[in-house]
Amino acid sequence: MANTLIDLDDEALEQARAYYGTTTKKDTVNRALQDAAARQRDRRHAFGEHLEQAFAEYAAMAPEEREDYERHLGAASRMLEQVGTLDEAWVRRRREWDAVRPARAA
Repeated sequence: MANTLIDLDDEALEQARAYYGTTTKKDTVNRALQDAAARQRDRRHAFGEHLEQAFAEYAAMAPEEREDYERHLGAASRMLEQVGTLDEAWVRRRREWDAVRPARAA
C-alpha cells in the first residue's frame, strides 16, 4: 500500500466516516475507494446486460421498427453532443420519443 500525503475535505470525510462506521481517516478513505470501485464494476456489469438485452430486442424487430429505432439512436447521439451528458441526452430524447410513439399507435 502506498503512503500518500493528500488534503481532505474534513466535512466530507466526517460524513463518510459516519456512513461507513469507520474510526480512522485511513479506513474511511480506503472504504470509500473500495465502495467507488465496486459501484463502477456493478455499473459496467449492468451496462453489459443492458447491451445484451438491447441487441436481442433489436434482432427481433421488424425492418420498419429497426428504421425507427436507428433514427432514435441517431437523434440521441446528436443530442449528446449538444448537452454533454448521457443522462441528460437520454431524458430529453425519451421525452421526444414518447411524444411521437402514441401518434404512431393511433
